[in-house]
Amino acid sequence: MTIPAPGDDVCNVPPPLVEEPPQDRYCDIVMTGGVASGVVYPWAALEIARAFRLRNIGGTSVGAMAAALTAAAEYGRRNGEPSAYEALRRTPGALGEVLSDGRTRMLSLFQTNASGRRLIELWGRLGNGNGKKERYRVPRETMRVYPLPFLCGFLAAVSLVVLFFWLSPAIGMRVLLLVLVFPLTWAVFTLVCLVWTLWGDFRDGVIANGLGLCKGGTTEEPVGDDRRPGISEWLHDGIQRGAGFKRADRPLTFRDLWCAPLRPGGPGQSCEESDPPESRSINLQMLTTNVTHTRPYRLPLGDQTSRLFYKRDELKGYFPTVVLDALEKASRPYVPCDAEDPPCSTDTKEFLELPGADMPIVVASRLSLSYPLLFSAVPLWAIDYDRYLGQRVLRRCLFTDGGLCSNFPIHLFDAAVPRWPTFGLWLDRRDPKGPWACGTGADEDVELPKSINEGLADSWDRFDPLAQDPKLAAAWPPKSFGQNIAFASGFVSALLSSAKDWRDLTTFRLPHVRNRVARLQLLDNEGGLNIGMPRKQILTMAECYGTAAGKLFVERFSDDFQPAARAWQEQRWVRAVLLIQSVRERLGNLRASLDWQAHTVPLREAIEQALKRPPVRDRSQSSRLDASQAKAMLGLLDELETLQRLLNASQPENYTPLPTPELRLRAPL
Repeated sequence: MTIPAPGDDVCNVPPPLVEEPPQDRYCDIVMTGGVASGVVYPWAALEIARAFRLRNIGGTSVGAMAAALTAAAEYGRRNGEPSAYEALRRTPGALGEVLSDGRTRMLSLFQTNASGRRLIELWGRLGNGNGKKERYRVPRETMRVYPLPFLCGFLAAVSLVVLFFWLSPAIGMRVLLLVLVFPLTWAVFTLVCLVWTLWGDFRDGVIANGLGLCKGGTTEEPVGDDRRPGISEWLHDGIQRGAGFKRADRPLTFRDLWCAPLRPGGPGQSCEESDPPESRSINLQMLTTNVTHTRPYRLPLGDQTSRLFYKRDELKGYFPTVVLDALEKASRPYVPCDAEDPPCSTDTKEFLELPGADMPIVVASRLSLSYPLLFSAVPLWAIDYDRYLGQRVLRRCLFTDGGLCSNFPIHLFDAAVPRWPTFGLWLDRRDPKGPWACGTGADEDVELPKSINEGLADSWDRFDPLAQDPKLAAAWPPKSFGQNIAFASGFVSALLSSAKDWRDLTTFRLPHVRNRVARLQLLDNEGGLNIGMPRKQILTMAECYGTAAGKLFVERFSDDFQPAARAWQEQRWVRAVLLIQSVRERLGNLRASLDWQAHTVPLREAIEQALKRPPVRDRSQSSRLDASQAKAMLGLLDELETLQRLLNASQPENYTPLPTPELRLRAPL
């Protein structure tokens, strides 16, 4: 298969990456989810990589795909692969390649079973990114994909009218039949046939296919020399090319990234799974959502209380064979963590435990990339602790889009005072009333606050017509059925967005976040669920959003033309101030809290008691303190009290953060 042109005939494609950043200039990147909007990420990462070495890379959903491709390219560069970033540079052009059947390569990646092919074709036709507000576009495209229900409805209506013609010879009745009964009958019969057909396709193509149209595997045969890979195989190929591996080689794993050299030509790093994340050479992380447990999971798994298992046969439609072989080789059969654990009542001979460091990164990416209904949920298994029978049971869990819980995990790599910047790429939407067009200019296409004092404004979901034009109040509520449906559906959509994205959107307003997150101001017809976008639109988006965002980060945060980048110095200063203020707020009146004795025991007295009995009743989790431990804990409390007094007595920082963040503990993912 020939490598498609990069897209020079459409836009200004970035030149190949030949720059060598300083050995110690690092950055992190976090990318949000957004299905087809992910075409903007490759060139953004490419431009950033010209000035920075990438250390921590994270994402969710399609952001996880882009993160995996970027991590593979950085791995290849660290290992001396001269064209490591070339696969990333050519990705938008490859996705926009027009195949012999008229589809783009991107649309061809969404492969399904026989029952779901008409649904995915309809999805692609409706999501072609043309943005035209055509009144009859939906029924017209539906008729093209599902002609039989319309034909059956027409024949049924003709048969009924002919019958009435024969029974009612009066001219007036015949005119009534032609003008009123025929179109009404055609509409009713067509609707019934269409609903029945759609339900059959949905039942067999979505529900029976793992609650999604696309598992990710390849279901289409090659056309001549042209392979037609599904999205998992295509992603695997891109990862392998970036890393300098062949397609048939073992897949790139998290351990490979962790142990990569810190610079080209340098030695590989020694790394163990128990090492802290900050010691990893390239640290790739992504999120997925276990809807059975109703919570997110971070990949690769680091929480020892969240073991996951799989059956190889259940994953056959999700990954190519070479990936499944490597996954199986890196996995171990189910074994209890402790000899005293209760027995598992499930037959565990088919189950393998999902590995951590040795998991192929394409597997983690697919677990995160599971947009509901478009992608099938991935079946994994977890231990259900049966409290009544004293046994363990393995039960199936369904994993879907990581964006359900955190679509923009900017917190993944945060530190109190970071050593290098973390860049965020957020897929936003423009005000549809504005005079916008993709490519107008960097200031309109990409919003990146120039200082910490900018970016305080909230995001707006502009579903409410009265919020846009108060003059409409005189004629409100609208009498039009379409306007009422649009208003109500917009409100429901805003409710769902609020539940899903409130953490991310609230985080954007914080002073230590807002000037390091680029908001890519996409139009309504760009990206998102528009998986059928044409080649020109794909490449134009990659240039005017991706390239522009990457260049903005380099311009603001690299120090090629100055001793130290001003934006980065401001970022570190604000983080230091916030650390001081957050610790002060968190400690509060520590002495009063330690000495509190109403209905409890003062903490120093509790430490003395812990010398005689375990402070926690579960002896497997706690034991008595010895004298040195008690002395150390009392000493730490004294130091914390001293720190609290110093923080309250001296307030050297001269910056007031707005809004003021809060320091809180939260559960691990």
